[in-house]
Order: sequence, then structure tokens, then C-alpha cells
Amino acid sequence: MLFGNIYKKILLKKVFLYVCCLINKNMVNEHYEKYKDTIKKCARRHYRKRIVLLNEYLADKSCKHCGESETVCLKFYPHDSEIRKKTKRVGTSNESRKEIFELMDDSYILCSNCWIKLDNDLIEFV
Repeated sequence: MLFGNIYKKILLKKVFLYVCCLINKNMVNEHYEKYKDTIKKCARRHYRKRIVLLNEYLADKSCKHCGESETVCLKFYPHDSEIRKKTKRVGTSNESRKEIFELMDDSYILCSNCWIKLDNDLIEFV
């Protein structure tokens, strides 16, 4: 008789947890479906805010070697890919962007052409 009660309690506990799990999944799915468009718009808006940082920083800058000032062409040498990856991942506060600002300060601003030339040792900085 003792083992029967223990087995029933374990079985009831497992059934209860299973039902709770199903209810939770349904509630999460309903919430997501209801606010799906709002969530996507919000995520896009925050992504754009993070990307704007780079464009605003490069707006008044120009290539250190040739003077090119077109924002689309400019890169941070040698940390460009790292800066761009981290900018997309971190928040929008200055505290969370502290590491990005440090990398920007350690980098030269170069255009794409001068970046390639510098990588291939066709130009060098004094």
C-alpha cells in the first residue's frame, strides 16, 4: 500500500507539470501572436538606433590618408569588424557602449580603398 501512494504522488506530480507546461506554451504563443508586429517593429527600431551611432560618428570624419568623407566608404582601421559587431549587440546607453568608444578612439578612419592599400602594404602611415 505504501508503494502505491508514492507512485500515485509521483504520477500526479508529472501530470501536473506536463499540464502546466502546455498551458505556459499556449499563453506564450498567444502573447507572441497577438503582439508579433509590435515586437518586430520595436526590434527594428532599436537595431536602427544602434546603427545610427556609427553613421553619426563618421558624419564629420574623413579618411586619414586621402580625405574621402563619404560615410558609406569609411571604416575603422584595424577594428572595423569588431566595432560593427559590438554596435549591433550592445544597448543604446553610453555605459554599454564604453568598449565601442574605446575601440573607436584606438582606430584610424580610412576609406575602403586606403584600407585595402594599407592591408597590402602599398601605403603606410608616418
